[in-house]
Amino acid sequence: MNLNTQSFKPTTIVLTAAVTFSVLIAIPTSITALSHSTEYTPTYSITQPESYGVQSVQITGKNSGTAIVNVDGFRIAVNFKFESHPDSYGVTGSEFTAIDITDLAIDSITDSKGKSYNDFTDYNDHRNINLLLATFIEKNNLVEAV
Repeated sequence: MNLNTQSFKPTTIVLTAAVTFSVLIAIPTSITALSHSTEYTPTYSITQPESYGVQSVQITGKNSGTAIVNVDGFRIAVNFKFESHPDSYGVTGSEFTAIDITDLAIDSITDSKGKSYNDFTDYNDHRNINLLLATFIEKNNLVEAV
């Protein structure tokens, strides 16, 4: 139990409550006024690419390859390294060679007319390209063919 009590002046409590009440009333009014009068325009578009696609894949060595990937109409030439290992779904006859992309390098980016662009890809693009290439190689059994 707290034996030291603090004394409060009743006028201070009433005055503080009145100020707090008026501030709480003023905040929603100003927020409503700001939301209707201020228009927010982003400086850049935050959207995901609409389409990813493999145009070509070539396995150049035991653990390396090159590919051209289409991302929203841009052709991205990449070099990649991968690891392969046997895997299965746990059912007899479902064995396949799993692919893990370990290194991805962007060589060039061009549009459909051949105009060159600087590298604008980010982490999500790299992750999606890795998954796309690994799935394409597994589905078409490109590692077993080498």
